[in-house]
Amino acid sequence: MSLTTLLCMLAVFTGAPALFLAVLSRYRRMTVQLEERGLRAQGTVVRVNEGRGKPSTVHYAFRPPEGPELSGKFDEATSEASKRNPGSPVEVLYLEEAPEHHMAVGMGFTRGLYLMVAVPLVFFAIFGVLSVLHAYFSQPK
Repeated sequence: MSLTTLLCMLAVFTGAPALFLAVLSRYRRMTVQLEERGLRAQGTVVRVNEGRGKPSTVHYAFRPPEGPELSGKFDEATSEASKRNPGSPVEVLYLEEAPEHHMAVGMGFTRGLYLMVAVPLVFFAIFGVLSVLHAYFSQPK
């Protein structure tokens, strides 16, 4: 294995997981901000797209007091989503200074889900780097 190959493989095993982790961390930070500082608003279900064998998508709309109507969506188990009808209420959290950042109450990127994705990703990076280094340094000279 050449030095160039080593560097490319190290870049892949560190860069790709780091980039993915940065995106996941951004979503988690937004969920935490909404849970800690978010204002509550009453929204309404616009429609429910029922998934076959996968979660259903619930589309909602709400109007913060200081702006235009905003819309969003979240995935929910089909058994729960089937109880929602167009026009039924949905509680929404939004940031006062940036209402375009919003989510339905209880539907954010939870800590458990974050850890469930982040921990294997970190292990993937560690074992990938160690494997590449081992292959490079144990090759015959």
